[in-house]
Formats: sequence, C-alpha cells, structure tokens
Amino acid sequence: MVAESTQTLAREDLAGFTTPQLVEQIIQINRTATTAYLHQFGRGELREYLEHLLFAQRPRGRDAVWVRPAEGHGIIFAEAND
Repeated sequence: MVAESTQTLAREDLAGFTTPQLVEQIIQINRTATTAYLHQFGRGELREYLEHLLFAQRPRGRDAVWVRPAEGHGIIFAEAND
C-alpha cells in the first residue's frame, strides 16, 4: 500500500495498514516519536493513536468532537505520594 498524505487518510483507510505503515504515518505527524518507541505498542494501539493525531489536525469547530474509545482509559488510577 502506498503511503498517502496524512491529510487525506480516513479512519477506514487505516484498517489495512501494517504496523510499519502506521509507525511511518505517526512519525510524519509527531516527529518527536521514534520507531523504537512506537514498536512497543500493538497495531490496534498505533492505529488508535494515529486516528487521534489525524483528528487533532482538523479545524476546530462545532463538528470537531473526538470521543475516546470505550475500551480506552485516560487515567486508570492515581496514587498519593504522601
């Protein structure tokens, strides 16, 4: 599959991406991410992160609403450092 511009990728397009393709697309957007770091994550996690990055590039407005996937968690728990 030929890498497309990150501006033209849709969520459906990402379903067929391999892990190396997802990593490549993520690095095009987040240039601080490294290949070694990203390869610690599974394909599904990388796809979800790339979807979030792509969504964040959209213009803000009334229709720009990103919803965290049901199985995803922001902060699972915090422990006080007393």
